[in-house]
Amino acid sequence: MSKLGFAGKFPGGKGHVEVKLSLLKFKEDGIVFIYSPSLDLTGYGRDGRSAKRSFEVTMEEFVNYTTHKGTLEKELKRLGWKVGGSKRAPKFQQPFLDELFKARPYLGEIFREKEFQRYDEEVMFPAA
Repeated sequence: MSKLGFAGKFPGGKGHVEVKLSLLKFKEDGIVFIYSPSLDLTGYGRDGRSAKRSFEVTMEEFVNYTTHKGTLEKELKRLGWKVGGSKRAPKFQQPFLDELFKARPYLGEIFREKEFQRYDEEVMFPAA
């Protein structure tokens, strides 16, 4: 089964890893949701723009909190990510889609019951 569109690279000396993260956008009860299956994070709003901003805030809080606590890699592993490489060139690989369906039953609901749009966004994780 294919991955949910993850690609990562280490921009030399910038202290972060850029990753392409797949997101699902769907509407329920008049609210627009943006959901990241591989991070299990959601943003929402009255329209796509406000849902995207909500997701950005959620993502920023996730990265800031786990980085401050020193638990980013541990949390990614808990979410099913494979974490490796070195401090200088870390590698992050998100879980495969079939693993995500097993771990997050409501992901199946989205695929079965909602009209959704999948798209990729670049996000950054700290390298150290």
